Amino acid sequence: MTYDTVKIEPDRSSNEHDNGRCGPSTGRQLTAFLCGPRAHGTRILAMANDSPGMTIDADMASQALLDTWRHLFAFLPDGWTENESGAFAGVSGVALPTLNGVWVGDVGIAAETVSGLLDRVEATGLPYCLQVRPRGTAHLRELAARRAMISDDDVPLMAFTDPSALDASRHAEGPVIRELQPAEAGRHASALAAGFEAPVEFFEQLMTPRVLGAPGVRAYLGEVDGQPVTTALGVTLGAYVGIFNVATPPECRGHGFGAAVTARAVTDGLEAGATWSWLQASPSGYRIYERRGFRTLERWHCWIAAN
Repeated sequence: MTYDTVKIEPDRSSNEHDNGRCGPSTGRQLTAFLCGPRAHGTRILAMANDSPGMTIDADMASQALLDTWRHLFAFLPDGWTENESGAFAGVSGVALPTLNGVWVGDVGIAAETVSGLLDRVEATGLPYCLQVRPRGTAHLRELAARRAMISDDDVPLMAFTDPSALDASRHAEGPVIRELQPAEAGRHASALAAGFEAPVEFFEQLMTPRVLGAPGVRAYLGEVDGQPVTTALGVTLGAYVGIFNVATPPECRGHGFGAAVTARAVTDGLEAGATWSWLQASPSGYRIYERRGFRTLERWHCWIAAN
């Protein structure tokens, strides 16, 4: 079953601009991506076909995050990764700091190992970041301080497991949401530029036909009267679907369009065999995701290189 039209009731309390954490001033990460109390160790139960499934915890979601970023970097024209046990360095080639850097899933890793990965990224001359899981990070905080990296907002890692929560999204009215073909990568890039109010060149470099044609990747465009009003990206790898690039132009916000395209991306992932979904949320998108059934598992620490 597919859903060509999806509607979410208006949520006027948010800017409907996420993808995870991207903004024109800081270049924050493009991820369906303010936070209440920290949720270290939170677990939620995955439901599939109305039957109980596995319990999703922060360890599983963190591994999904790392694996999905590795998958996407592999399809970028200038992308590469270097792996260490519990961490990896990734470079997208795009001059946005949270699209280049080191992601640490095992905070027991030696600071010297992380420093070596950061050196490799820094040598590219691109802006970069360090993102780390929240527990036991004192030695990595010290590393970031020694490198004069600037502390940024923590990044909520959220998961969604209950397909029945999507039922309210399946109404007859609302934006017409369609999956874009790889040859339409430019339309996704243009919609991202409008939603994030940033130069389209960043997104054209990032969202290429090769990326949109990669296994498990689906890009979406929502339209009203033939005009783009929202966009998003879903990446389905095995049991989970990651949500990225949720963006709505300023003049189109406040109508539930961002929530609608998120619901479509999650729905398609579940129909493709996934049993749960994850994303990293920005402050502007956090409340939308929480209201649509996403729950915070933990918050990753983020530092940005001073350059």
